Amino acid sequence: MMKTAMDKRNKYTSALAAVPILGTLTPYERDTISDALVPCLFKKGEFIIKQGEKGDKFYILLSGELEALKSVNGGEHQNVGNLKENAFFGEIALLTDKPRAASIRVTSDVAHCVYLDREAFTRVLGPVEDILRRNLATYKLYTQESA
Repeated sequence: MMKTAMDKRNKYTSALAAVPILGTLTPYERDTISDALVPCLFKKGEFIIKQGEKGDKFYILLSGELEALKSVNGGEHQNVGNLKENAFFGEIALLTDKPRAASIRVTSDVAHCVYLDREAFTRVLGPVEDILRRNLATYKLYTQESA
């Protein structure tokens, strides 16, 4: 059991080190986050998050490909970006306490992700929360209110 826990930690710690925004974390901070991550698997066409829903999880994509979709004024979804391995998403709703600003859908056969729920996100991402907040300015497309 201990070996399984250490294998999980090592796998997730390596993944976290590859996520650009988390590169400044210390090894101890990465280990702490790794221990709190929950794995999840999604299939092609599945929505991981939907625009307008309450945000309660922060995700990191370990493998697979996703697309970010945004609907303006209830219209059709428009692709506003693509996500690949080591991308993260879902932090906007957690940082702003607003509904999800975009939908995320799986475009590869499967997508392997890990997530932190709201409580774990707040507890273990304290060291990078300020960096994530600064990045909100780069997400204008996602955070703009629909007219």
